[in-house]
Amino acid sequence: MDWTFIFYRNGRRLIAVGSGFETKGSRSRESAKLLTWGLTNFDLIEIAKSDRPIERAEVWLGKKKFVNTYVKKDIYKTIPKARKKNLKVSIIYNGPIQAPIKKDDIIGKLKVSYKNELIEEYDLFAFEEVKRLNVFSRLMRSINFLIWGDV
Repeated sequence: MDWTFIFYRNGRRLIAVGSGFETKGSRSRESAKLLTWGLTNFDLIEIAKSDRPIERAEVWLGKKKFVNTYVKKDIYKTIPKARKKNLKVSIIYNGPIQAPIKKDDIIGKLKVSYKNELIEEYDLFAFEEVKRLNVFSRLMRSINFLIWGDV
């Protein structure tokens, strides 16, 4: 007889699927063992929440010096508990990003890797609009950059 068992605990959902058990008792015992193993040996790691600022990116010739970034969906990864240190999250963008920037412009990538192997990457969006400086301010900022190297 085939069976499927769904288990919720602390915001986590585990699903066990099995086949070939003779009795309800053996099916319950084996599913409990499997689900307990999953809960004790793996962690659900929150990487980013949708529509919440993650990191700031530097802006060039904008009315703001930085723009907040975000992703459009919740990002979670399930990994072995003893291996959390192998999970790496990096934000990649070519910066500073030239203004004007519109909300929801793609300005970079959020990359998730495990044991130095890329698992997944997500578009990184501008959380807000950044308008361009006026001509005089752009000129002054450019001269400052040429002289002092300041952005």
